[in-house]
Amino acid sequence: MKRLLSPKELADAIGVSESSLKRWADAGRLQVARTEGGHRRIPVAEAVRFIRDTGAVVVRPDLLGLVGVPAVNDAKASGSLDERLYQALLVGDGAVARALVVGGYLQGESVATLADGPVRSAMGRLGELWRHDSQGIFLEHRATDLCVQAVVALRGLIEPPAEGLVAVGGAPEQDPYMLPSMLAATVLTSAGLRAVNLGPATPLASLRHAVAHHDARVVWLALTSTVSEELAEELGGFARELANAGRTLVLGGQRRADAAGVRRALHVSSMSELAAFAAGLVAGQRDER
Repeated sequence: MKRLLSPKELADAIGVSESSLKRWADAGRLQVARTEGGHRRIPVAEAVRFIRDTGAVVVRPDLLGLVGVPAVNDAKASGSLDERLYQALLVGDGAVARALVVGGYLQGESVATLADGPVRSAMGRLGELWRHDSQGIFLEHRATDLCVQAVVALRGLIEPPAEGLVAVGGAPEQDPYMLPSMLAATVLTSAGLRAVNLGPATPLASLRHAVAHHDARVVWLALTSTVSEELAEELGGFARELANAGRTLVLGGQRRADAAGVRRALHVSSMSELAAFAAGLVAGQRDER
């Protein structure tokens, strides 16, 4: 994604005049950098912050680097975001699904709220279709891919910190689900951590390597498939190992109850809880400086 915008590009992206944008920059409402020739340039992350804080409407997503994401005019749309995302995923309209997820974020929704609300609601409904529709599994799998594309576009708007606490994670071995771990990584990034997502079916040995390589403070596991007693026991040992080293194992997901007996781990029931935990870590690190 293009990381720097000219004032004209951002002005065109949100449908305002370039002179207005320059006035806002001069007034300190929008932080800009200067080229060697003295021209204003705006990092995409700063443009996104400005859009979210001011409630600006994005009319040209492509100018923000959001290729294939059409503008969605919420003022003219009917139905809740939950319902509209469900309908877009149901009919396989990936462009609208991306616009709804990314648009929700640009309009001020947090990543955690989008994950706990529209995404969870839509995917939960789609996951039940197989019970009474022979196409159910096909529709759910297609929707998962479209949701993954939307989350990738969303994460591309969030600038990870250049330094600071690192979190690594994924889904455990035998757990093939990709989306929950991607959402967790995006939530953690939005909270100010540097998130390294190892994805589905990640052995604990690989997580140990990642912890050592990145000196990770946090390890997350999204538990979507059934957690066996053997895995729960391994997780218990892993949680103790991490805690003894001053690190935290975070467990969440639909099957987190299977690992309820794992002590010295943080158990979260939502992405909002994960975001609050991460924000607390980041704030604590700032206080230590």
